[in-house]
Amino acid sequence: MQPDAIKVLIYALRGADLLVFDEPDFPFVELQIPGGTVEPEEDFFSAAAREFTEETGFAPLELQALGIDEYRFEKNGRVHHHQRHYFRCTLPADTPDSWIHVEMTPFDASDPIRFRFFWLPVAEAGARLGYGMQALLETL
Repeated sequence: MQPDAIKVLIYALRGADLLVFDEPDFPFVELQIPGGTVEPEEDFFSAAAREFTEETGFAPLELQALGIDEYRFEKNGRVHHHQRHYFRCTLPADTPDSWIHVEMTPFDASDPIRFRFFWLPVAEAGARLGYGMQALLETL
């Protein structure tokens, strides 16, 4: 089955902590990691760097491919299939403990979206991440 979308997701590390975000204007949205949709003719590394920068405001350091996960979910009575390409990067020790960044070009929304970023220990993040985003955490 062909995927409905090809995605990149990035596990960003600062020491033993993982970068996660929530959406303060949408409290029902689960905890996530940076990522997004691969554009036509775009390679996975370029997509991961672009999405990470758009969502966080920081350029990723040392992107490393981790693997692929086939994620399926039901929405609006239909099963969707996303092929997810996972990456790992590190951020400097002086990266803020938390910050707000506005995604100006969200994929499926007309208005910019506020993301609140913060760090969690990897094990805690694995228990709290939504949408199957913990799939390749064991590779870190």
